[in-house]
Amino acid sequence: MGDRDVYVVGGHGYVGSRTVAYAKENGNEAVVVSRGGDTRNGVPSLAWDDFLNDLRHGVGGSISVVWILDGAKHGELEHLDALLKVVDESTYIVGVSSCTVYGDRHGGMCDELTPLSLVTSNAKLKAACEEALGAAPVARGVLRLGALYGIDDRGVRTDRIERWVAEAARAGTVTVPEPSHWRGWLHRDQAARALFRAARDRVDGTFNVTSSNYRFGDAASFAAIPFGATVKGNGKEDPMDYRIDSSLAVEQHLLDQRDGEDLPSAVASFAANYREGRRIR
Repeated sequence: MGDRDVYVVGGHGYVGSRTVAYAKENGNEAVVVSRGGDTRNGVPSLAWDDFLNDLRHGVGGSISVVWILDGAKHGELEHLDALLKVVDESTYIVGVSSCTVYGDRHGGMCDELTPLSLVTSNAKLKAACEEALGAAPVARGVLRLGALYGIDDRGVRTDRIERWVAEAARAGTVTVPEPSHWRGWLHRDQAARALFRAARDRVDGTFNVTSSNYRFGDAASFAAIPFGATVKGNGKEDPMDYRIDSSLAVEQHLLDQRDGEDLPSAVASFAANYREGRRIR
């Protein structure tokens, strides 16, 4: 991959910023694409309209796009449709989807062939984006990410680990969705590396990307136990309950795990620093 081969749409965000950083660590330039072309945390970006103009007029050679624009509030499907109108078969796009597309499987294990069960508006949006990518004349990959965790070094987003630990310390409880329900979990840095590797290697196909499976109650207990706190449900209906098989992502060398990235270790590290009055950034 040469200079300016990778564009990261949403590269200023929670996962996108780490994707850009990981690309640079590996000697590649990743260009952040944002709505207005602003600079955040010292990282410049290319404005969305300029990005589309570059693609219309040809930027030379094949390019890869990491698509992390997330959610209806950002007009994700509309922006994706605009992108797909100006690219061709030489373009590779890896899109972020979500394991929420599996819905309520009563804790059953889901692989990439498991039928979708679209029970939330976000799951429906992600499925529509997957369908749009699949119908476009581009090379494409789709990564269905698990429930994300990992302290935000930008200081913008309060991570679920921070919320759990703070509540455990202050209130003696940790409040979560239905504690008996399962989720697949994923550290943000694992997500970032998987996205970069998919873009670098132009990996084709759909992949589940999670590193562990825990019930909500068990996951939150990692934060509760050090403070003698209890885990309780939030009393709201949780329409999703699934475990995730990510063996294909491991086989494709998209997913790995580094020291401290597993959920118990990440929570324990933050809890220890919290008790000592330190914040991790």
